[in-house]
Amino acid sequence: MIRTAFFYVTLVLSTIFFGALAAVAGLVGGGRVWMDRANRGWARSVLAAAGVRVTVHGLEHLHPSGTQVIAANHQSYFDIWALIAGLPVSVRFIAKRELANIPMLSVGMRSAGHVLIDRDRARSARETLREASDRMGAEQLTLVLFPEGTRSRDGQLGRFLRGSFALALETPASLVPAAIDGGRHVYPPGAKRVTPGSITVRLGPAIRPEGAEPADRRTLMRKTRTAIEAMLPEGGSGGGASG
Repeated sequence: MIRTAFFYVTLVLSTIFFGALAAVAGLVGGGRVWMDRANRGWARSVLAAAGVRVTVHGLEHLHPSGTQVIAANHQSYFDIWALIAGLPVSVRFIAKRELANIPMLSVGMRSAGHVLIDRDRARSARETLREASDRMGAEQLTLVLFPEGTRSRDGQLGRFLRGSFALALETPASLVPAAIDGGRHVYPPGAKRVTPGSITVRLGPAIRPEGAEPADRRTLMRKTRTAIEAMLPEGGSGGGASG
């Protein structure tokens, strides 16, 4: 109980502090470097308060420029902090706008330049993705998306949404599959308490999108899912693709 209370206090204070730092950096032209420092400081503070260790395998699969799309499975809110803290690139997330309903998480993400899209408004979502693609190239960002669209309740890999791959098909950047395991034990969906533990991130070889046709999207989704399943314990068996 003491650990959980400490985690929540740290979450609030670190979000305020690092969110303000990111906002000031944006106003005074601090650029990507200060945004990255704010992001990592926020993530590392939260992870430390929760007693969570992050281990990353496969860093050699990241592009030297830092410009790529990462598609990852999703077990917990801690997946976000694990990727920010563990990857040596400028990480920004493509996340559902519903996160705006979680005050501390949404404030931190907005302040640090992450992207929240409205999946119920197709035109708005497409415009947001195009803007994110432009930012990725101009600022050498690594954009992360969760193809399942929501957190897995049982740790199994859920159904993939084809729309999640629109960004990967509209940009020349490669897609790097990522398998994240451990977050569901630390802070599963619906949990109120945190449990100290470890999160492992495994990155696979980059996949080059072949085109923008529906068939290409299905092929990219299938290759990505296969790669993530292979890196998860017991294959991460779960549902198939969805539309």
